[in-house]
Amino acid sequence: MHELLDHAQRHEPDTSFGADIDAANAELLDSLKCREDRCAAFLNWASRHQPCLFGRLGARGMQGIGIDVCWIDEAEIACGDDHVRDKIQRARRAWKANAAEGLAHGFLIMFNGPRLAFLKPGPSLLAICERIANLYLVEHAPIERDVIYTESLPLRDGGVALFKAGINIFYPSAHRTRNHDRRVPGGLMISVNSPGHWANSLVKRGLSGSLTEAIDRVMETAIRSIGNGGIGHGTMPSCSWHNREDDPRALEERRKLPKLPRYVPDDYSQRVYGALYHTDVLVPTEVTLDGTIDPDIPACEHWRHLILDYISEAECAPGHVNYALFHGHPILEEAMFHNPWPPRRAINAPLADY
Repeated sequence: MHELLDHAQRHEPDTSFGADIDAANAELLDSLKCREDRCAAFLNWASRHQPCLFGRLGARGMQGIGIDVCWIDEAEIACGDDHVRDKIQRARRAWKANAAEGLAHGFLIMFNGPRLAFLKPGPSLLAICERIANLYLVEHAPIERDVIYTESLPLRDGGVALFKAGINIFYPSAHRTRNHDRRVPGGLMISVNSPGHWANSLVKRGLSGSLTEAIDRVMETAIRSIGNGGIGHGTMPSCSWHNREDDPRALEERRKLPKLPRYVPDDYSQRVYGALYHTDVLVPTEVTLDGTIDPDIPACEHWRHLILDYISEAECAPGHVNYALFHGHPILEEAMFHNPWPPRRAINAPLADY
């Protein structure tokens, strides 16, 4: 990774990624700041400027959402990939131990430094995204592009059960591209979270009266996150949007939620939504290569069949795509750190056999 960074294409150091990121970078790229202060500056940014409300609430430590952070700076990257991989795997195991007690649901791996913060979209950024993904998901290496990889998160409640968690990569130069909603300050970041684990842990810890109540909270958070992008630039639209529901029965059967923001239409769907990328893909090729500023949104590829109805109490068979999202997969204690979920390739079409 150190060598890849040496040869990577970068923006000029005075490039702006929006006032919010520029202000955060003043602290995150300050070599005189300690890691704790840089991490605090990042969480402060995320608590106000992250479109995903799961991440925003977690950065504030609200609603019972716990986030663990693994911080890796450029000096550690210079120590070699073995060093970086070993640090990530230790932090990953510690996060899963916390998750088993219901204390953590999200995991952030921040690769922080000026060489990382100014990487341009293009082949070198794509190669570095693949590299950090391989250092994290060692059980699936080598990582393939345009594939959905899923993390496993344990929860101990009587026995032990595993829940699926999604994994994504964020970076500063997503700003004003069709990957705009994946912008962060400071460098490259892997973000992992499990809404189903969060919901079940709320019940386990007595923070929710029932799984039904907890799932309603997850659904509200998801609905408020979709369409909430475009933050950081006045004219940039959200890279995700709500599909409109045209089935009167589906509208009638939706989970009842409180009053929602203006960007959520009255007839929004709780079944599927749309975006300019598949939101579950770990390393998406086209949006990572494309550095077009203010892209022609109507001309971009639109992913119109991204599922939302997995946020449900319905139990699924082990082979179903929604298995272990809100009802955990029972395991033995000694399998707590194992990740059993196979990857699947993203296809821009309605899911078959769904």
